[in-house]
Amino acid sequence: MDLAMAQRLVNRRKAAGLSQEALAAQLDVSRQAVSKWERSESSPDTDNLIALAALYGVSLDELLYGEAANDADDLEDGSADTETADVADEAEDSAEHTDCGDKPLVDISLARGIHVIDPNKGEEVHVGWSGIHVANERRGEEVHVGWSGIHVTNERKGEEVHVGPGGVHIDTLEDDGHSVRTNDDGTVTIDGETFSSWKEAHDKLDHHGKYFHTKVGRAWNKFPFPALVTLAYLALGIVYGTWATGLFLVFLIPVYYALGDFIDRRRLSKLIDGVYPASAIAWFLYMWLCLGQPHPAWIILITIPIVKALMRWCRKQWKCRKQA
Repeated sequence: MDLAMAQRLVNRRKAAGLSQEALAAQLDVSRQAVSKWERSESSPDTDNLIALAALYGVSLDELLYGEAANDADDLEDGSADTETADVADEAEDSAEHTDCGDKPLVDISLARGIHVIDPNKGEEVHVGWSGIHVANERRGEEVHVGWSGIHVTNERKGEEVHVGPGGVHIDTLEDDGHSVRTNDDGTVTIDGETFSSWKEAHDKLDHHGKYFHTKVGRAWNKFPFPALVTLAYLALGIVYGTWATGLFLVFLIPVYYALGDFIDRRRLSKLIDGVYPASAIAWFLYMWLCLGQPHPAWIILITIPIVKALMRWCRKQWKCRKQA
């Protein structure tokens, strides 16, 4: 889809006083689909084009090819006077300033509100009867303040926050993120687990918001293993003088917590994701600093992002299978 049509879709939506979420809800599509249409990354299918034309009260040709074609036909039919009157009426109803250069596009109307688009920065602001809507498409950030409350999303980071009459809802949509929701009965739901109060949630979660399914897992995490490693390092250094090689004990810390997470959740991919990078780095440093053979030992460092990406893919596949 060309940029001109994408811009027409943006203008029509804003003229109708609709946000991307509202339009997506009416068409029964995702907000991301609407965003891709308006960024010229994809095109609506035939059914959606017909629905858009009906929603905006325009013909399909006008939606696809713009008003220029209709204006040209009108001029050929000798309706220049009618066109002039329509332009005058539009000028009275809306003060519109358009510049294809560095200046933003501004539309001010009593019915539609105030709408500002900066194509260069990918920023968009709308103030109308439905509320205030601010979006930055390049950053994937969006803020909406309306009667339903405050809604903030960040697509790139996979974060979503909603504060409204129904309570507070916080959701980090990434695989390792957290979801927090307050319920009408005063309970709190965190990552699918419901607690009777914030106090109970605080008692059962650690300071990172991590929920432990077993008492062993919680006790494992609370044990001061880093302090034990520090004491062992000092003891080995004082007794045997192994101050340099003793630093390899530090790599036991991420391995310890990865084992604790595996004991609590039985997730093999998380165990590998935590143990493999620490082991690979420790082995490379040993080959380099102790044996003087950094080559070709450095190759193992390249495998770390590959293994992490593979484990992440495995978790997503498992999560999709559980949801199905």
